Amino acid sequence: MDWERPLPAAWGLVLALMILHVGTAVYEWQSGMSGLWEGLVWERNTRFRVSVGGQHAGLVEVGEVWRLWTSVLLHVDALHLLFNSVALISLGRILEPWVGSIRWLSWFILGGLSGSVASFLAGAVQSDGASGGAFALLGAAAVLGLRVRHRLDEREALLLGPVLWGMLVLNLVLPLFFPFIDGIAHLGGVVMGLFLGAFVGLDGPESLRHFDTGLVVAFVLACCVGWALP
Repeated sequence: MDWERPLPAAWGLVLALMILHVGTAVYEWQSGMSGLWEGLVWERNTRFRVSVGGQHAGLVEVGEVWRLWTSVLLHVDALHLLFNSVALISLGRILEPWVGSIRWLSWFILGGLSGSVASFLAGAVQSDGASGGAFALLGAAAVLGLRVRHRLDEREALLLGPVLWGMLVLNLVLPLFFPFIDGIAHLGGVVMGLFLGAFVGLDGPESLRHFDTGLVVAFVLACCVGWALP
């Protein structure tokens, strides 16, 4: 594994998440709907989250399905954003040099969408954040670690084996004790990640590389269209 390679996708995604968090806070503040400090740091209320593209079951049911993907890039408060950012950089360091930047982003998007859809189908009223995407990357990394363990040194085998699987189990159990954590979204992301790690892996036909690129472009355009809608 290459522990020195730059991480353009991971750092670029985290930067985009931070810009969106600050931008939505400034938007609400300039609209007179929220204080700037409240929007930047503290927990955003239902009205705030809905107004900037957050997922809301009632609105998705009446046709605003674009919220299922715009919500992947939004966060409830600064602490939520911080946790997900640290997770994405950590998983970027493990996985991005392995699978490539575009595939890393593609897997994040698939995991984020899986988490959003799973949360909606399970009846959650609101669910925002990049956790589904992060859990997909975690699940994929854990499976890939098993698949190539014979190529890893002792430190890498420990990290990609017991450490990652332990983190995976711990984070799936935590929502049982902290109901405010959307465990269904996490589970949806994990299932997608396990599938990707098992059936796509490090290689694959060239058509999958084209799919990865197309998905990233389509996701960005779909988010832009969603935010442009009233």
